[in-house]
Amino acid sequence: MPPAAIIKIGSTSSTLLIAERLNRPLVREQRLFNLFESPGQKALLDQVGVWRALAHRHGAEPVAAGGEALRQNTPLREDLRSVLRDWWDLTGSAEGRLAFLAVAAEDVQTDGLLDIGGGSTEIVTRTGVVSLPWGAARQPSLMTWPELPVLSKPAAVGGTALALAAWCGREQVNRRDARLLAEALQDRPDQFQHLDPLRRRILPGGLAVLESLWDRAEWPWLRVSRRGLAEGLWLAASLGRGMSR
Repeated sequence: MPPAAIIKIGSTSSTLLIAERLNRPLVREQRLFNLFESPGQKALLDQVGVWRALAHRHGAEPVAAGGEALRQNTPLREDLRSVLRDWWDLTGSAEGRLAFLAVAAEDVQTDGLLDIGGGSTEIVTRTGVVSLPWGAARQPSLMTWPELPVLSKPAAVGGTALALAAWCGREQVNRRDARLLAEALQDRPDQFQHLDPLRRRILPGGLAVLESLWDRAEWPWLRVSRRGLAEGLWLAASLGRGMSR
C-alpha cells in the first residue's frame, strides 16, 4: 500500500508530508511563503508542482488543504485546485480540530490547543473550537478573545510556538519566555540571522498574539508540539487504509 501524502498550504508556511507511519515520515519539507503577497503566491504555485511530482514518485496522490489566506483568495485557491486533484476545503474550525487530533494522538492528556498560524488562530478544547481570522502575519489593533477555559495540559503548535521553544531549548514555554524573546528580537536582531527572513518578520506578531492570549488565559505553561494540521490531515486521510501512527 502506498504512503499517504499531504500538502498543507498555510498562510505563511506550507508543508509536504509523505508517510506510511506518522512517527516515521519518508518526507517532511516546509517552505515559507507569504500568501497575502503576490510574490509568495507565485513561489507557492511553483513549489506545489515540485511537491506533487515527489508525491507521485512515492506512488501517492497528495491530499491538499489550505488556511485563512486561501479562504480569502478565491483565484489562488482555484489555481491550486486545478493542480491538486484531492483538495479539501477547510474552515478555520476544521483546521483546529485536525491539528488537535494530531497532537492528542501524540499525548492523550492534552486537553487544549493553541494554533497560531500566519492568518488565523485556533483555540481548541475537547468541547469546542474557536477560529479567529488573525495570526502572526497580521493582527487587529485590538485582539478580542472568547472566554477561555482553565486547562491543565494545553499545547501549542505553529511557527511562533516552535521558534519560541527552539530559542528556550525546551518544549514547555511560558509568558516570561515569550517576553524575553520579543525583547531579544528588538534589541539584538543580529542573533536571529539564522531564521528565514519571513519568519523573522512575522515572529514579533506571533509573540504579540501570545502576549494578548496570556492576558486572558490561565495557562501558566504551553507544551509545544511539532505536529499540526499536516499531521491531522494525514490521520484523517489514512482512515480506512489500515495504517497506524
